[in-house]
Amino acid sequence: MLAKMKKRIQGGFTLIELMVVVAIIGILAAVAIPAFMKNARKAKTAEATTNVKKIYDGARSYYEEELVARGSNTPIDKQFPDDTTSTEAPAAGACCAQAGDKCIPTPASWNTVSWNALKFSMDDPHYYSYTYESSGSGTDSAFTARARGDLDCDNTFSTFEMVGSIQAADGSVTGSAGLFKTNELE
Repeated sequence: MLAKMKKRIQGGFTLIELMVVVAIIGILAAVAIPAFMKNARKAKTAEATTNVKKIYDGARSYYEEELVARGSNTPIDKQFPDDTTSTEAPAAGACCAQAGDKCIPTPASWNTVSWNALKFSMDDPHYYSYTYESSGSGTDSAFTARARGDLDCDNTFSTFEMVGSIQAADGSVTGSAGLFKTNELE
């Protein structure tokens, strides 16, 4: 009996044992790879979440500042930064055409009156395009901060958005309790 076990140990694994191991590894890979891909896309959404909150906070800070017109010492009505110079930066879907499906930062895109007032720019490669829209002044002021991205370059966009407005009763800035999300992992 001992001689048989010794001979079997020296002989190695049988073909059936190797096939069972390969089958187990294949099943584990089939389960793990989709989960990994979903987690990788979810990690990319952290960029949008963080940056939409930065734009939102920048708009709130701008509204709270005392501002005066050039050459004047009389305060102007409180308002959110004007969005007439703000466009979607970069254009939606533009990142898919670039290396690694990430947009290469272009400082000129962020050098507008609106983005400077919000103190927002993208200095690192990024996955999303950003938009800021505002309207009104005083208690009629409102704004929207938005990020749109095509994480897998299939022309389906995920959208992250926060809005803000002014409470007529006390003039305070109120806004989204959280992020509005559409097709988060598209």
